[in-house]
Amino acid sequence: MKNDITVGLDYSHNNMLTLEASSYADFTQFLFTSAYKLGKIEAGFYSLDKVKKYNAIIMSIPKNINLDPREIEVLEEYVRKGGSLLIVGSRGGEHTNRTNINELTKFFGFEFINDEINDSVNYVNLQKRPLLSDFKPHYITENAHKMVLSSACSLGTLKLSKEEEKNITVEVIVRGGLNCWRNRFDGKQWVEEDCPKVPLIITSEYHHGQVAAFGTLSIFSSLGREYGFSAFDNDLIIANILRWLTLDITYEGKVITLDLQRDLFHWGQSIVKQKRWGNLSDVINVSLKYFKDNYKTIMKELETVQHDRYQRKQEKKTTIEEQEEEEIISLLPKRKKEDLDSIISAIENVSGEKYERTITGDSKDFNKEKGQVNADLVGELPEDLNSLTVKELKNYCKTNDINVPPKARKADIIKIIKYVLGTD
Repeated sequence: MKNDITVGLDYSHNNMLTLEASSYADFTQFLFTSAYKLGKIEAGFYSLDKVKKYNAIIMSIPKNINLDPREIEVLEEYVRKGGSLLIVGSRGGEHTNRTNINELTKFFGFEFINDEINDSVNYVNLQKRPLLSDFKPHYITENAHKMVLSSACSLGTLKLSKEEEKNITVEVIVRGGLNCWRNRFDGKQWVEEDCPKVPLIITSEYHHGQVAAFGTLSIFSSLGREYGFSAFDNDLIIANILRWLTLDITYEGKVITLDLQRDLFHWGQSIVKQKRWGNLSDVINVSLKYFKDNYKTIMKELETVQHDRYQRKQEKKTTIEEQEEEEIISLLPKRKKEDLDSIISAIENVSGEKYERTITGDSKDFNKEKGQVNADLVGELPEDLNSLTVKELKNYCKTNDINVPPKARKADIIKIIKYVLGTD
């Protein structure tokens, strides 16, 4: 980050967000540790020369006080000429806070709504603390997955003319969920109504400047760990908003947040130090440039590696399946001749008929009982059984119904075969 970024906080309109407030201690600490130079704006926004010394201005919604027309004029010109503005609303919008903030925001294409947002399904402890995950891909939502906005008012986009659209681009960055509902002041009374997909964070690129806005101060709070600055990705969203407002992203390139493996990060840092590079971003950019220039070659190599891994995985899977099959087969009982004779005799007793015995049962067991060698084994064996692989020996045993323990070694399998053949 540049070390000359100056951020001004509005102190001139009964603003709740101040550096001295203990309830915002975590946010204040973040500002200091992020190396922002901080300033207090206590005399209002009456001089463009005094205002434009700030790279960005944070304005929490005025409380029981209106912005002066001259202040609105200065702030509009400040943004138009390249300034950045963060406007933070509060529940109930203009009506509850008794101010005229929308007289300023209308220049930027949006307004704060007089309501308070709730969610009947996705919330943290209370429905007025909706848990949000509907993010538009944007620098502000980079690497963010969930956030919570407690006691927030929503925002609305204004219809722009063709001429206005040339200089104003309004984007809804974060929306409420499908189960959002609100209490809204309709000018006479508060009414409950559904408001799915309601805008909650908005950005506006206005001429040469930019504005970000959302409707709650609770996101800065240190008091509520479940909804404040440290809740979910709230701190990341705030950090991204301030970077988006203060960095010249168009000129310096898009600044993003990356999840790097720790060992790669430390290696990159060591290269920066040894070779005296500007920073780690230079290393990453060079790496990406090399990847881009050699994309086809690198992808071909990666595909080859992935193919080899797949082949090894399939071979391992096949071996495991064969072992499991052999284990199952080994568990099957061998039917002996006496068992078959008993079954046939039982059928004869029930039916009263006699059946010819043409079934001899397990020839191997039968011949063993007779003390004979089985001469009907399938397949020829070489004189040297050691010349065969374990798989070939097992296949021979399987074909000839020779029972071999699943984890038998080659020498054991050869002994079993020789025993069955009577050559041992």
